[in-house]
Amino acid sequence: MDTYPKITGQSVEYTLAQMKDIKSGTRSNGQSAVMKGIVAGVSDEDLKTIAEWLSKQ
Repeated sequence: MDTYPKITGQSVEYTLAQMKDIKSGTRSNGQSAVMKGIVAGVSDEDLKTIAEWLSKQ
């Protein structure tokens, strides 16, 4: 069993929404506390770029 979710291949909209929810604190389950520190300093434009890249993997 995998410890981490598979985030590649998801839609841009889904991935972007998850990252924004983690950044804002709306999502706080699982590894969100760790991820919040990672995305805290990332701009919304860069989050979209990351989501676009992940969707193509």
